[in-house]
Amino acid sequence: MVRVSSSLPFLLPICTIASPLTVYDQTGLGGTGTPIPLQYSIYSDSEIPNGLNDRISSFRLEAGHMAIVSDLGSGLGPGKTYVADNEDLIVETLPGELENSISFIRIVPWKSSHKKGTGGDLSSSPSVDAAWYYRWSRDVGEGQALGELEYVPMSWGAGGARDEALPDYLAMDQVTHILGFNESDNCFDQSGQYGNPKLCNIPTAVEFYKNLQRVGLRLGSPATREEGAQNTNGWLNQFMTQAEAADIRIDFVALHWYDWESQPKANPVVPASQIFRRFKRYLSNAYHRHRRPLWITEFNANINRATDIQNEFLQLALPYLESIGYVERYAYFQPLTGTGDFFENGQLTSTGEIYRDQVSSLAYTPNKMPSIWESQDVGDVGLPGTTIHADGTFTVCGSGSGIGGIADEFHFMYAPLTGDGSIIVHVDAILQRGDSKAGLMIRETLDTGSKHASMLLTEDGQARFEHRSSMNGSTGATIKSILSGPYWLKLERQGDVITGSYSNDADNWTTLSEQTIVLSEDVHVGLAVSSQNDTNFCDTIFKSLSVSDDSDNDQLPDQWELKFFKNLTTSEGGTGNYDGDSNTDLEEYIVGTDPTDPRSFFSSSPTKADNGFLEITFPGIAGLTYTLEVSNDLSPGSWNPVNSISLNSDGPQILNYTHPDSSSPLFGRIKAEN
Repeated sequence: MVRVSSSLPFLLPICTIASPLTVYDQTGLGGTGTPIPLQYSIYSDSEIPNGLNDRISSFRLEAGHMAIVSDLGSGLGPGKTYVADNEDLIVETLPGELENSISFIRIVPWKSSHKKGTGGDLSSSPSVDAAWYYRWSRDVGEGQALGELEYVPMSWGAGGARDEALPDYLAMDQVTHILGFNESDNCFDQSGQYGNPKLCNIPTAVEFYKNLQRVGLRLGSPATREEGAQNTNGWLNQFMTQAEAADIRIDFVALHWYDWESQPKANPVVPASQIFRRFKRYLSNAYHRHRRPLWITEFNANINRATDIQNEFLQLALPYLESIGYVERYAYFQPLTGTGDFFENGQLTSTGEIYRDQVSSLAYTPNKMPSIWESQDVGDVGLPGTTIHADGTFTVCGSGSGIGGIADEFHFMYAPLTGDGSIIVHVDAILQRGDSKAGLMIRETLDTGSKHASMLLTEDGQARFEHRSSMNGSTGATIKSILSGPYWLKLERQGDVITGSYSNDADNWTTLSEQTIVLSEDVHVGLAVSSQNDTNFCDTIFKSLSVSDDSDNDQLPDQWELKFFKNLTTSEGGTGNYDGDSNTDLEEYIVGTDPTDPRSFFSSSPTKADNGFLEITFPGIAGLTYTLEVSNDLSPGSWNPVNSISLNSDGPQILNYTHPDSSSPLFGRIKAEN
C-alpha cells in the first residue's frame, strides 16, 4: 500500500506531564495519582510519598526515564527494570511479586544509545563512530561527564560490589547500566582474584553480585570466557540458576567470544564464514538459555588470525549483530598485535574503517509488537519460541518437529487477513539447525493439521512452496535448490488460488508454484519458523514485512483499519474523521498517528531561532518525505516548496525557513508523502 501525500497545518504541541513517575494505589491507573519527583537518590520504605510503601498497583513513567523497583527497601528481593524510551510507559497491572509490594524506587533519566561500542575510551583517536564505551572499571568522573559517548561502569571484581563501592555508582548521574564481573570463571587471573579465587566460587559470587541491586541501575551478568557460557554446566549457567533462585535481578547477559573452540593456534587460516557460523550459534545458545538481551563486550576472530580474516569476519558479523533482535550491544576487542587492530601510526586501519562504517541501530528497544500481530507456537513444540520486534525488524525463533506431513509444529507470528491479499518479506538471515524452514504462511486455523500454503527458505539455499489442501491431509512441496544469500518472498491470495514467489531484489519475481486451495474467507497470514527438530531453535531475521490489501478501496490498508477500528466499515478513508481532530483518518494513516484518539494528531511548532531562521519542529515517520510549503494568500496555486527532508528513522525533526522581512502575512504547511 502506497501512502499518498497529505498536507498538514502547523499545530500547537501537546503539553508534557510534570513528574517522571506517577504511581497509583489501584490497578489501571486508578485511585489517587501520586507524582514521584526525579532524584538520583533512592526512595525506600517510608520515603515513598503519600504513604504508598507496599501500596502501589500501577504507574505511568514519562518518556526518557528509567525506573527500578523492588519489594524490599534495600533494593534486594524480587525487582524489575522499567524503561520509557521514546514514549510514556503505562503499567496498568504489576507482576504478582510486586503488586502492593514496592518498597524501593529509583528514577534516572534514560538516554537512547546505539549498539556499537568500544572497550576503552577511544574518543581521542580517529573515530570509529561508537556510541558507548567501558573501561573494565568504575570511575565517578566519567559517570558524571556530559558528552556524546555513553560511559558504562563495570564491577570488575568483588571490590566493585562491596558496600564501600556502591556510593560511586549512585554518584554517577549520567549512568544507567552496570556491567558485572569480568571473566570470574578464570579463577587465577581475571576479576582481581589472581590466586585468591573468591568469585570463582559461584555461591560467593552470587552474594557479591547481589549487592549491586542496591544502587538501582540496569544490571548485566558477569561475562565469562566461552566455555563458561557455552557449556551446559558452565560457570555462567550455574551462576544464573543460583541468582534466579535468590530473586536477583539480572537485566542482560554479557558475553566474551574469541572462537577458542576451533583451536585457532593450530588452525589460524580458516574461512571467515565458518567462524561467523560458530559465533551465531554461540549467541543463539546464550539467548535461548537465559532469555535476556545480550551484550558481547569482548569479541574477535581470535588473536592468532590475520587481519584479512578478522576483516572478513567483521563484515559478516557486524550487520548480523545490528539486525538480530536479542543482541542489545557489542564491543569489538582489538587484539593489539598489529592484526585486526583499529589504529596504526595514528590512523584508522582497514579493520577500524570497517567498524567505523557500520551504521548502528538503537541498542534498547521495548520489543513492542505492532498491535495487529500476534505470536505463538503451533503444535506441541519441545522448546517455546519467541518473536522480537525492533524498528520494523522481526527476529522469529522457533523449534518444533517441523512444517510438513499431516501436522505442523512451529512458531507463528500472524495477523488476520480477510479475502484477497498478499504478504511480502525480506528474509535477511536464517540460523539453521538441521533442516530448518522459515518464511511466509497463509493458514486457515491455528490447529496443527490446518490447511495452509507456505513460501519458505532454508539456510542452505532451498526455496520451498509447501501446502496442505485438506484438514489433516498430506503436505505437497515444490522445491528450488539454486538460491544463495538473502531473498524476498511473496504469497498472494486471489480467490482460491495461492501463488508463492521469490526475488533477489523485490522487483523481479519468479513464481515457484501456484495452487488451488479452498480456504475460509478469514485466515491467518504471517511469518513461520521451524527448526524441524524439537531440541533446537531456528533464529530468523525478517525485514520489510508488508501485508497489502485494501478490500474496501478507501486507501486504508485492511490491517490498519482492523488494528484501530476492529472492522472495515467504520472509516471512509480521506473523508472519515473518527476522533474529530484536525486530521482525517487517511491523514492519520499517512503520518502514523492514532485515528481513535483526538489527542494524537500531527502537530508542528514553528519558532524563530537566534540565527534568524524559522524552525518548524514536527514528529517524523521513517520512509516519508516532508516538504515545507509557504503561501501569502492560501489560494490553491500559491503554495511554494521551500525545504524538504526524507527520513530513515522515526523521531522529532526540524525544517528551517528564512523568513523574509515583510509585513505581509505568511502561511505554512507541511506535505508528507511516500
